[in-house]
Amino acid sequence: MKRIVIALAAVTFATSAFAADAAAVYAAKCKACHGAAGEGAKMAPTPIAGADAAAVEKAITEGKGKMKPVKGVEDPKAVAAFVAGLKK
Repeated sequence: MKRIVIALAAVTFATSAFAADAAAVYAAKCKACHGAAGEGAKMAPTPIAGADAAAVEKAITEGKGKMKPVKGVEDPKAVAAFVAGLKK
């Protein structure tokens, strides 16, 4: 029983750290063009909140349209999952 509780605590901590890191990367690299909640902004008016994670990951790594690939993102999959989880 003790092992289960410890394992659950570790997973919870890792998940929250994962989300915090992805949120920080989004704030630093994406927010200026896509808005604080992915609602779109002047540079990129199309909302990305709730977008397909695979499409977001591809845009981060390869670019899309006028957007160039984003440099310095260590875990694009985590950032893509964060964007996919934003409410539309």
